[in-house]
Amino acid sequence: MNYFKPVFLLAGVVFLSTLVAKSPFPARGFAKVLTDEEAENRLQSYRSFVVRDLNRTDFHQGYAFRFRLRHMPRRGEEFSRTGTIYGLALGHGISRIDIDSQPDALECVNYLLQSGQKPKAWIYQFDHKESRQLSDKELFDPIVSGMNQSPFDILLSFIFWEFKYLKSGRVAGRPSHIYSFIPPEWVINARSGITDITLALDDDYQAPLRVETFSKEGVPNRTYILNSLKKIDGQWIVKSIDCKNRSNRSTTRFEVTAAALNLDFGSTAFSPLGLLNKPVIEDDVFISTK
Repeated sequence: MNYFKPVFLLAGVVFLSTLVAKSPFPARGFAKVLTDEEAENRLQSYRSFVVRDLNRTDFHQGYAFRFRLRHMPRRGEEFSRTGTIYGLALGHGISRIDIDSQPDALECVNYLLQSGQKPKAWIYQFDHKESRQLSDKELFDPIVSGMNQSPFDILLSFIFWEFKYLKSGRVAGRPSHIYSFIPPEWVINARSGITDITLALDDDYQAPLRVETFSKEGVPNRTYILNSLKKIDGQWIVKSIDCKNRSNRSTTRFEVTAAALNLDFGSTAFSPLGLLNKPVIEDDVFISTK
């Protein structure tokens, strides 16, 4: 079975997410309705992939994606920020995001993200000498001030919540299966407005195609949509994902501008202490997505 990696990465979504596959993207169409057992097995397979551990014999699987975040408000001027997202392997549950510094920027520079049933995230800021762990409420704050994506969006921890299989069919022209997830107590305490989150999972690639966060009004107040893919070094990766905010009618677009695959990283790069140092990758290793 083929898989995409949700970094949605912002990564997406992954949505916040970063999607990857090793074979050509299949034809469009509809997905057949699953039995309850089939639906649970598919979701469990995806969960296992997201939080899988890499043993010490796994090398040369790391990745680095340079990206641009472009915020498009309903009113006012557009603005953008650039950065790099790193991972030990496509699909691994631990990743880091480094936002490129600017002369007038005071917000965080680097994030360390650990997905799972109870996700964790750490942040290193310009005006601090050490990293710190984010609180539950801070997981819902924007990664870049004024934009839409948050650490919570990228972590995709909702896939571990209590779920209900809704239906199968077609999303964004692709065969997919749709699940609904009910927030646990820690999410209700941190962000009471969330009532449920739906995920459209690609039938063939087990990839997130769309994620919608619902409020008490019964309409999605935040939606992640996969826009495009790009084949790099024989693998498909996400090129563009939109995060739409219904309350202010803004869109923040995550776009990969260059990718480097099959990298080796030291383990300290993916630790809270390691956030203080930027991973060193030669410029000629990156392949442009243009």
